[in-house]
Amino acid sequence: MDPLGSVIVETGRCIFSFFFTSIATVIKLQHNTGRLRKEFEKLEDRKNGIEEDVRLAETEGKCATEQIEQEVQPMLEKADRLAVQGCGPCCNILPRYRLCRRMAKKQLEVQQLINSCCFDNVVTDKKSPVRAVEKQQGPSLAGQREAEEMIEKLMELLKGDENKRIAVWGMGGVGKTTLVRNLNNELESSSLMESIDIVIWITVSKDLDLKKVQSQIAKRLNLELDPNEVIEERAKMLLKRLMMKKFLLILDDVWEHIDLDIVGVPQTDDQANRKILLTTRSLDVCRAMMTDEEIKLDVLKQEAAWNLFAQNAGDVVEVPSINPLARAVAKECGGLPLALKTVGKSMRNKRRIELWKHALHHLQHSDPHVKNIEDEVYRRLKLSYDSLPSKILQSCFLFCSLYPEDYSIRTDELIQCWIADRLINEHQPLEDCFNDGIALIETLKDSCLLEQGDCAGTVKLHDVVRDVAIWISTKQGSEKPCASILFTNITKPPKQFSGFSELTVIILVGNPINKIHDNLFAGLRKLRVLNLSQSHIVTLPPSLSQLQELRALLLRDCCYLEKLPSLGALRKLLVMDLSGTRLRELPNGTSKLKKLQELHLFRTHHLETIEAGTISGLQSLELLDMSFSAYKWDTRCNVDYGKASFNEILTLDRLSIVKLRLDKVDSVTLDSAWLMKLREFNIQISPGSCDSNNLATQHDEKRAILRGVDLMGIKGLNGLLDTASALDLVICGGISALSELSISHRLSSLESVKSLSISKCDCITSLISGDNISGTILPNLEHLSLNRLENLGAILGGMVPRKGCLKWLKTIEVVDCKKLRALISFALLQQVKNLEQIKVKNCSKMKYIIGGEVSAEMIPKLRVIELSDLPMLKTICSRLPAWPALEMIEVRNCPMLTKLPFATSNGVAATLKEIRGELQWWNRLIYSNDEIKSSLQQRFQPLKPLR
Repeated sequence: MDPLGSVIVETGRCIFSFFFTSIATVIKLQHNTGRLRKEFEKLEDRKNGIEEDVRLAETEGKCATEQIEQEVQPMLEKADRLAVQGCGPCCNILPRYRLCRRMAKKQLEVQQLINSCCFDNVVTDKKSPVRAVEKQQGPSLAGQREAEEMIEKLMELLKGDENKRIAVWGMGGVGKTTLVRNLNNELESSSLMESIDIVIWITVSKDLDLKKVQSQIAKRLNLELDPNEVIEERAKMLLKRLMMKKFLLILDDVWEHIDLDIVGVPQTDDQANRKILLTTRSLDVCRAMMTDEEIKLDVLKQEAAWNLFAQNAGDVVEVPSINPLARAVAKECGGLPLALKTVGKSMRNKRRIELWKHALHHLQHSDPHVKNIEDEVYRRLKLSYDSLPSKILQSCFLFCSLYPEDYSIRTDELIQCWIADRLINEHQPLEDCFNDGIALIETLKDSCLLEQGDCAGTVKLHDVVRDVAIWISTKQGSEKPCASILFTNITKPPKQFSGFSELTVIILVGNPINKIHDNLFAGLRKLRVLNLSQSHIVTLPPSLSQLQELRALLLRDCCYLEKLPSLGALRKLLVMDLSGTRLRELPNGTSKLKKLQELHLFRTHHLETIEAGTISGLQSLELLDMSFSAYKWDTRCNVDYGKASFNEILTLDRLSIVKLRLDKVDSVTLDSAWLMKLREFNIQISPGSCDSNNLATQHDEKRAILRGVDLMGIKGLNGLLDTASALDLVICGGISALSELSISHRLSSLESVKSLSISKCDCITSLISGDNISGTILPNLEHLSLNRLENLGAILGGMVPRKGCLKWLKTIEVVDCKKLRALISFALLQQVKNLEQIKVKNCSKMKYIIGGEVSAEMIPKLRVIELSDLPMLKTICSRLPAWPALEMIEVRNCPMLTKLPFATSNGVAATLKEIRGELQWWNRLIYSNDEIKSSLQQRFQPLKPLR
């Protein structure tokens, strides 16, 4: 074939192939259109799924990855354009051909887009949406009134903008977690959630792990944190997320300070809608976390405790023969919910009386043989003991368990014992020892291991906490020699402590022991503390002298004790307390106690003899307490009869605290220089009387008590009155106003006196009389108490200097002053700008409390007004437009008081928290308008009638 023919043939083939392929493509158009439509529908489904994943992630606090922005979104937009272009059939072949080619190409693109792995990484770990509140599992407190009230109180605190950090604290097992769990569960339906996006519950526990805390917060937010990332980087991610939220962060079971900045929790001052609620056993943790409000959760009261115990023990507790035993068992749990539930469950539906008696016996003897009590109660409470910051504190806690169950321990006695047992450094001044002791006590109280006793100045252990302390001591006793011993309810101690040569402490407080065997103390050469207080002993055996390591001998209120053996061998003795005994003379050898720091002879009503040289021999003595002792310190008579004189006291250079009674002062030296050196004194001048019915001395207070004294005729008071910070006048005569005392004894102004109490002085007609003073008087007085002054007509009488008198007065209390018609005259009102409290009771002629036209500037600090048994009282004062500081008014049995001193509803103090009164009195009140009535009604609390 010629070349031209070959070219023509090849060209024909190409043309045929092109047309054949194109025709095939056009023929497949309908097929391609169907396939493309199906693939595009798949793409549309995948696109919708991706959009749903992104939307869900955003509700969970997640963000789409960068791959979405950079790759997926443009592809989705391209898919949208494909949809807009459409793929309907064309009539012309060429357009159909071109369209078919494009559709085939787009089909491949769509398939590639569907198969692209970028879809797999749009949102990882898809989870359920975050709930605002996650329910916490635990027992419900519904129907428990006290718990419901506490939850309501917490709700109110959380609503307030001023409380950003709130703590619920209390001893282990008291129900802190249960309470806050119930609070958490009630939040879901609370109006509080209108201002909170999310409640985050975190369980912290004893071994603090900040990364674990971060992880719990992140999990609650559905936020992924890299476990290998450093804590600071994790904190940045948390902070960024939490700054976008209004939250309540609940930290349960906190044992130490948590630095929330390190965790990543926002700490800005304006975080009104970012609250923190924590539970802890330690008040120190509350302080470290800088909480705004601390709520102490106490044990259950008797009825609530019984109900909880019965709920766990079952109906068997109602069986008549078992009920008394069941109630006794429940009582041994001391109202502690953890113990009530544990013991209750262990006794559930047990119907044999023997089993209940068995359980009661072991509980009464601190024996952990009741089922589960060791593991579920004792070990959990021991965590508080383990968390104490020092071995010294742990030993101090265990020492408290040596006292009887439910026994209120005097704090000063406890500190004395700790010093004697070398738990406090004895080689320092007594004041420093006392301060160390108070610090230890407060730490134990803040850790809920000690609690306030039944009266001021005492502490005690909760019954279950004491059981735990004894259990700990028993466990430790297997590892080291027993160092202390406790007896309860015994009349005869053993004849000898054989095998107890390492014994350091014996406490036999409150036992009806009447005799100690002669050899009891033999061999106890390491004994440091012997406390036989409140026992019935008459004497102690000579073997007492063998206790040469003894540092504390405590025999307080051994009311039958008449004689002691010689004490000269007890040369290491630091504290001796013989208060409330029947001793007629101090024991022989007392003068040889060269290290004795404290000698207590309080209420020794039979003490007649102290040998000359005894007191002066005690050159280490820092405290001498002879309050209400019968011993007479008359200088001249004592020297003649070989007895100790008051001058011996003056030779004690280390003496810092003196408490004693004098018949008179003309024969002793009470000069200002000596009294000024003392840190504290309580000196009573009471001829022929050692009555103890007066106020106790406060710490670091210098109190002078004049009882049955002719205040005009007595001499030698100048030094006492010049230095006393507290002055009590009881049944005294000779003056009609206290200002006369200043004149008759040539005193400047009684400027040291901060507390003044006058009672049963019928000669007093006014406190200060302007007729006989020219300068100021009582310029530093802060507390004034006037009681049973039959002829008192006014506090201020005559023209009184306008400046200086009573200017620092804070509290005034008046009781049984029958002739007093007004408490504060207009003249007195000018002086008392710092007055904070007014208390008036049983003044039959009192008509008004504050006289004259009163303005807010005159009473800027008055917080409390308490009025009772004032049958003639008609008004408190003139009505004020505003009360700057008033918090509380209490009115009882004041039938003629029908108006309260508020001029307008705006005049009701913003600080006013409550008005207490009898409901009958409240219903008789007259108001200027309904707005005042409504405003006061919100603050009214009815008082229960007195029986």
